[in-house]
Amino acid sequence: MADASTRHELAALTRELRELLSQIENKDSGQSRRASMMAPIAAMSAALGRDLGDAELRVEQLIRSRPVTAAVSAFAIGIAVGLLLRRT
Repeated sequence: MADASTRHELAALTRELRELLSQIENKDSGQSRRASMMAPIAAMSAALGRDLGDAELRVEQLIRSRPVTAAVSAFAIGIAVGLLLRRT
């Protein structure tokens, strides 16, 4: 699972991305303005992808270091989800 700093960074990147996208939608400026605003969005997307890749590697390492615990946890989560779905 992602640690607190990674979650904080992802939340900040998501907020900034939403703000930039809303600025693009709200502004009726020319194509050059939109193009200049797309560069930071592309950079944030790349950073978000790297952060998610790092988090994925940490999860994979955790699972490899404790395979039995991971399998039992996945089984328990599956049972819990199955019970919840059966109730609805």
